[in-house]
Amino acid sequence: MKIYEKVEQGSQEWLDLRKGKMTASHADAIGTAGKGLDTYIRKMMAESYSRAEKEQYTNEDMERGKELEDQARSIYAINNGVEVSQVGFIEHSQYAGCSPDSLVGEDGGLEIKCPKDEVYFEYLLDEEKAIDSKYIWQIQMNLLITGRKWWDFMAYNPNFEKSSFIFRILPDEEKINKLKIGLMTGEEKIKHIRAMITANLIK
Repeated sequence: MKIYEKVEQGSQEWLDLRKGKMTASHADAIGTAGKGLDTYIRKMMAESYSRAEKEQYTNEDMERGKELEDQARSIYAINNGVEVSQVGFIEHSQYAGCSPDSLVGEDGGLEIKCPKDEVYFEYLLDEEKAIDSKYIWQIQMNLLITGRKWWDFMAYNPNFEKSSFIFRILPDEEKINKLKIGLMTGEEKIKHIRAMITANLIK
């Protein structure tokens, strides 16, 4: 494991570090290791070989998240009396890595979501049942890569009196094992594609 602390997430250096690597944002596809993984690997490898400048997708929810994430992180640190640190990218291997929102102390991590009102209200009503499974998979992959003992999921919306919902997630051995299988499967797919491209180039 190698931690890139000074790299800013979203920068060109960050994009270069992630290029050709499976990342935790696609952990649901990795964990199921089916057609979704094959589709993800092919798309990822196409982007890594393309000379086109990668355009980062954004939408209203993502822009709101960027604006509120620092605020949420500070509130979390103060309310819990902990030290949180930001890192750019954590490399698991030359084939995989993750970009956590924050690391917490020596043992934990933090995933922050800043949803719009109607989505946040679901967290207030249904609590952990409202957490999308793709976020659970993402956190499990973060736990696998970092070796941390726990990871807090935080939903934050300052429009509500109770502005944050926090749920602690521990390593799930079943999901971790599925992710290990998916990462090995994905690695083989990446190696196969690289070998095919190399063979085609020297023909």
